[in-house]
Amino acid sequence: MMSAPPSLMKSIMAGFDVITNHGSLVLFSIGLDLLLWFGPRVRLVTLFEPVFEQAAALPEMQKAGTVEMLRLGAERMNMLGVLRTFPIGVPSLMAGRFSMETPISSPLLLDISQLSSAVGAWIFLVLFGVGLGTLYFSLVAQAAVAGRLNIRQAFTAWPRNFGHVLLLTAFWYILMAMFLLPLSCLLSFLLVIGIGFGQFPLLIALFFGAIIVWLMIPLFFSPHGIFLHQKPMWDSIAQGIRLSRATFSTTGLLILVIVVLTEGLDILWNTPAENSWFLLVGIVAHAFIAASLLAATFVYYRDADLWVKELILKRELSRA
Repeated sequence: MMSAPPSLMKSIMAGFDVITNHGSLVLFSIGLDLLLWFGPRVRLVTLFEPVFEQAAALPEMQKAGTVEMLRLGAERMNMLGVLRTFPIGVPSLMAGRFSMETPISSPLLLDISQLSSAVGAWIFLVLFGVGLGTLYFSLVAQAAVAGRLNIRQAFTAWPRNFGHVLLLTAFWYILMAMFLLPLSCLLSFLLVIGIGFGQFPLLIALFFGAIIVWLMIPLFFSPHGIFLHQKPMWDSIAQGIRLSRATFSTTGLLILVIVVLTEGLDILWNTPAENSWFLLVGIVAHAFIAASLLAATFVYYRDADLWVKELILKRELSRA
């Protein structure tokens, strides 16, 4: 008798049960968000000031108000947000918030003025974020599939997993750059010639976004094989693509549910002001939801992998 196809609702419910039984896993996200909330703000305002001055000399940039927007973004940007790496990383509510206040006092401002220092800091933060995310994913995978946490085993497997995750992260960055670079160049050209962000550029952005989403669905499970089956990076990507194709409709619905829940609830979690202690409630809730949904993907991947293997075996036996 064959196993049942992977169930969306059962996987999500199982993911929430996993984190309920292993609540310590939420400490990764909570710790990162507290660092981004109360820690120093590492900025690049001085480094980018010559760029702002040159951009301000362009009438098109002044008319669109782009220079003021860029300067405001640089002032609020916290380079520590790079610790939230993709696709493997610790989920964070505060990484995209760029807060400037806390309930206690104003945070310490650190400005990097040298390009070499900025590049070095970025590389260090990315490596640290990927390493922390590797450990986080390993523990969530253990809890989701084995039903227990083995810290020693996770640390033993960490060097091998980190190497493959680092390669996977570079692969994702290169892939995203291949699509985002032409889009950014096209939108910048339209802005310079005075078209602005009207309907036509918006349609182009939506078109490129649809292509990226269509291509990213098969790669959604690209990291799971690394943590569940100790597969090399390329084998994990190939296995993830096979599972996504075999369960395309259910997998697409799973991704949609995750995106809707994450983005929709993040609006609620981000409601409190950055100088209010109520934001701590949002940080804890976000950590629990994010960990639960990640655990759900590992449960779904395990069930889908088992179902696809049995389906292939049945087809081979029928042909014999």
